[in-house]
Parts: sequence; C-alpha cells; structure tokens
Amino acid sequence: MTQVAQAMTAPLPVAGRGPEFSDTVRSEWTKMRTLRSTPITLAVTAFIVIGLSALITLAVVANQNRPETSARRNPLSIIQSGWGLGSLAFEVLGVLMVTNEYSSGLIAETLLATPRRLRVLLAKVSVFVVLVFVVAEVMSFINFFVGHAIISAYAPFPNVALSDHNVLRAVIGNGILAVLVGLIGLSLGAILRHTAGAITASVAVLFVLPLVLMALPTSWEQPVEEYWPTQAGSQLEEVTRQAHALTAWWGTGDLALFVLVLLVIAGYALVKRDA
Repeated sequence: MTQVAQAMTAPLPVAGRGPEFSDTVRSEWTKMRTLRSTPITLAVTAFIVIGLSALITLAVVANQNRPETSARRNPLSIIQSGWGLGSLAFEVLGVLMVTNEYSSGLIAETLLATPRRLRVLLAKVSVFVVLVFVVAEVMSFINFFVGHAIISAYAPFPNVALSDHNVLRAVIGNGILAVLVGLIGLSLGAILRHTAGAITASVAVLFVLPLVLMALPTSWEQPVEEYWPTQAGSQLEEVTRQAHALTAWWGTGDLALFVLVLLVIAGYALVKRDA
C-alpha cells in the first residue's frame, strides 16, 4: 500500500522540450547538403549558366561581322544567355528539396519530429533561400566577368561594365530571380508531392504558358504578358525596360506575390493532408 501511495503522489514526468525553429533549420540544412541531388543540380546549373553563356558569347562576338550579328544586340543579354535554362535548374532543385522526402518516405519522420508542419515548410524555405541566393550570386558575377573578358578580346564589339546604367542591378537580379523561381518549384513540389508532376508544372509556368500568351490576340496578349509573373520578374535582369512591361522592381514584386500565393497554398496542403 505504501508503494501504491508513493506512486500516486509522485510528480508526473515533465515532457521534453520540443524542437525550436533553429533545430528544424539545422535539420533541413543537414538534409539539403547531404542530398545527392543538391551538388549534382548545382554543378549542372553552374555549367549551364557559366559554360553555355560563355560559348554563346564567344560564338556571337567571333562572328560579329556576319549579317545576322551585325545588329549587335545588348552585350549583357548575350553574357547572360544561359540564365534561362539555369533558372529551370534552380526550379528543379526546389522541387527535389520537397519531393525527395515524399519518395523516400522520410517526410513521415520529419513531421513526427516536428509536428508543427508550417515550421517545417518555413525551415525548408529559409534554407533554400540562403543557399540558392549565395550560389546564384556567385554564379552570376563569375558569369559576368567571364563574358566581359571574352567580349574584351574581340573589340570593337560593344562591351558592358558593372558601372554602366542598371548593369549591377541586373547581375544581382539574377540571384534574386533564381531564388523566386526556385521557390515556385519548392511550392509546386509541396502541393503535388510528385517529382515528375512538379517539374512538369514548373516547366509549364516558366516556358510553356509564356509561349501560349504569344498566341493570344494582341489586345489580350499585352496586358496578360505584362503581369504574368515570370515575364514581369524577368525585367530585373534587363538594363532597359521592354515595351508593354512593368518596371524592374514592380515586376519583381509581381513575381514575389505569385510565389507567396503558391507558398500559402503549399502550407495549407501540408497542414490539411496526411503525410
């Protein structure tokens, strides 16, 4: 009876401290850097952005006297010619950051360790934003200086410098756009939970739908194209404002709002659906 009385009056065990947000961020960073697809995707992206841009720049300036290159396009657009496919690679990386956990079944353990599902999504977004921004900015500046050096060797082809109007903004803008486009992939990955489906949707958003806009009547095409997120955001990497386009920062805000809407939908899906 004495033992029973002691057991009944003994204090209940105190539950352990749940994971803090910093713990979840460290966990997501560990998963991100140990994921085999991360270094492979980043290496492929660097090859596409820097290597392809350098090859295209070399091809254009080496044939500058041909009629098709006599117009001498904006040199910055030539230097940054590999960023179209590079953006797709960052978008794929965002997809893989989420869908790899679903395909491997690791997502169940992640949500068991961190029951607050929105915290998991926010941690993934935080890790992805920091990693992609740093890597993309390094790529962008390396790409610029490589292209600048190639053009310098083929004078009198017009060159461009960071001190020129809006050039520094455009070079930095590549990193910002890489983050926003990558977050589109991450959001679609969280919504669809399937790698192939999310990548297909990402390609549609980035490439297919803008081409569909070109088939619309002019009275429809121009206003829709002006506000279509990826088209509007691309103004950040341009030095001159294109016709029927938002300004660089308004266009970036339009793209950021689109990303925010996708993240809200992704968060809702993560909370409401089973793992």
